[in-house]
Amino acid sequence: MRGKSILAPALLFSLVASGAVCADEIRLKDGTKITGTIVGFENDSFRVETAYGFALIRKDKVADINITAAKKEPEPKAKPAATPESSSSSAPAATSAIDPAVVKQPASAGTAAADASSISSMRAPVNPGAAANPGAKADMAPPKIKTVAAEAPVAPPAPPPPPEPPVIHDEIRGNQYVNETYGFQMYRPPSWDLIPAARKALPDAVAALGTSDQTTLLVIGRTTAKDSLDAHATATEKALKDVYENYRLISTRTLSVAGVPAIEQRSRGTVDGRDWSVILLTLLKDNNAFTLLGMTWANSDLIQVQENVISKAVASLTFVKQ
Repeated sequence: MRGKSILAPALLFSLVASGAVCADEIRLKDGTKITGTIVGFENDSFRVETAYGFALIRKDKVADINITAAKKEPEPKAKPAATPESSSSSAPAATSAIDPAVVKQPASAGTAAADASSISSMRAPVNPGAAANPGAKADMAPPKIKTVAAEAPVAPPAPPPPPEPPVIHDEIRGNQYVNETYGFQMYRPPSWDLIPAARKALPDAVAALGTSDQTTLLVIGRTTAKDSLDAHATATEKALKDVYENYRLISTRTLSVAGVPAIEQRSRGTVDGRDWSVILLTLLKDNNAFTLLGMTWANSDLIQVQENVISKAVASLTFVKQ
């Protein structure tokens, strides 16, 4: 059995070599000759139809190939144009063209045109474009893809910086405090002076007055009116709750100051260990919201006198610039 399996390939090659007449002859590098019809090329191997079946012969094993020209038949006088169905049925399955580097044309095979005709009629090329253009390569180059560099994202423009607060121009004229920047004035008690550092007690403060020992203070704030009078008064009172400990609202009333409606809120609260009496007045004038915050020590013996002085100063507010 072992000897039979070793001799089987050699016997097969000898039968193939002696079987067909007028067929392709393939000579391998080891001297073996195979006769048949080359019907295709796949996986770097020739597919050969022999009298005993199909054989695959690796391309690198082939020394040369002799193709016998088919017998040329006389051309008919008139031949109708072939339809797509007849041309497709007459051509075998599409296969790769034979590598011309290993094909040897015998001198007796006829003209080169006849050999090319026999090969093309025997098998169809894999690439249809190669059939239309014999000079084209079998492997079509992939189309070139044009790449476009991605543009860097454009950063959004930076928001404009907030406007600088206006320079406050104010002064004391006898018993009057005059604010030229926002066009208002009010009564100044004789013991009160300007206290610029006290402006920090309110956001957007435009003025601060009080006693030199700062037991009594009045801070005036101004901002653009965006809500109703009640909304501004509620927001300012809420801010006071965050500042004072043990904050408690005592009274709320509506009155008229400088000819416009205003809301007065009185409350108590503790800051830095001292109990303060607070008078908060809110009013709207044109597109401005003004807040007047008066504070005095609630544990002083003169608490009522100081509260009355704050109330007199707040009630005296007038606008001199329309």
